[in-house]
Amino acid sequence: MNWYFDAWKRYAQFSGRASLEAFWMFFLVNCLISVVFVVLEIVFQSTWKEALYSLLVFLPMLSLTVRRLHDTNRSAWWLLVVLVPAIGMLVLLMLLALPSEPDSDFGHYPQNNPML
Repeated sequence: MNWYFDAWKRYAQFSGRASLEAFWMFFLVNCLISVVFVVLEIVFQSTWKEALYSLLVFLPMLSLTVRRLHDTNRSAWWLLVVLVPAIGMLVLLMLLALPSEPDSDFGHYPQNNPML
C-alpha cells in the first residue's frame, strides 16, 4: 500500500524513476477503486463519483507513468504512442511492463528502493 500513497505524495514529480512494482501496484489499486465506484454508481444510480475519482488520479498516474518510462530508459515523449489508433495503448502497456534498465539517463537504479 506504500506505493499507492507514495504516488500521491509525488503526484507532480516528473523526474526520476519508478520501479516496475511501484507502477503496477498503483495501477492495480486504482483499477480496484474504480470498480468499486462503478458498482456504487450502478447501485445508487449516480454518475459523477467515478468520473471525479478519474480526474483526481490523472496527474499522479501521469507522473508515475513518466517516471516508469524513465526507468526503462525512455523519455516521456513515448506517451504520444497512445495517439496511434488501435495499438497505441497496447504498445505503451508493453513499454511499461519492461524490466528496469540499470544504466539510465534519468537517475539511479531503483532496485534497492522500490519507492523510487
